[in-house]
Amino acid sequence: MIPLNDFQILPFDKKCDYITIFADYMIYRVEDEKKFYLYHVDSYFIEVCYAPYENKVMGIKAFTETADLDPYLNCISISELNF
Repeated sequence: MIPLNDFQILPFDKKCDYITIFADYMIYRVEDEKKFYLYHVDSYFIEVCYAPYENKVMGIKAFTETADLDPYLNCISISELNF
């Protein structure tokens, strides 16, 4: 696995390859007709912005700040957990 700083300087196509091979998919959300996919690698998260109508990845953002996870909180349900 590579550190966050090294991931951030990779070319776009290498970031896509790295995500496909090493990242663990977690969840996705929909906003403004775009899908945002959240992945986890080592000590950081990666968000991939995908535009379905254009069939195109619009951006890749890697981060460590937990505040960047806030948009995903509405997508999580614990209703099926038995306590």
